[in-house]
Amino acid sequence: MGRSDDYKNGRVSSVIGKKTVVEGTLTGNELLRIDGLVKGKVVSEGRVIIGRDGKVEGEVRAAHIVVGGVIEGELFSTDKVEVNATGRVYADIHTKNLIVDEKGVFEGRCEMTNRTDTGKEPDDKSEEQAETKEE
Repeated sequence: MGRSDDYKNGRVSSVIGKKTVVEGTLTGNELLRIDGLVKGKVVSEGRVIIGRDGKVEGEVRAAHIVVGGVIEGELFSTDKVEVNATGRVYADIHTKNLIVDEKGVFEGRCEMTNRTDTGKEPDDKSEEQAETKEE
């Protein structure tokens, strides 16, 4: 879960180093670890890890977001957002699942949703059926 074993096992596909600053949109499809500063948008179909020294000023969109550093902006996750003990999130979160360590910081609003990354709600046949029965 964002630890050094991700490096050892070759699961991390891209790393933004501690002394690196990226401005603009960062896009990927695999595991991305941010230990530096990103000013802009981060988009990944996989997992995004914000390391203890990492910071994102902007929007993060990913399947799974793990925060050990700082995020200021807005988070969109199709699966889960985890805020570790060293994590600080000053953002609104849109996700299916949220885990905040008791020592982690979360200031913002959270919308628990079943939305996909496109923002569309999944088809819910039960609501349609209920409306049909009422008519």
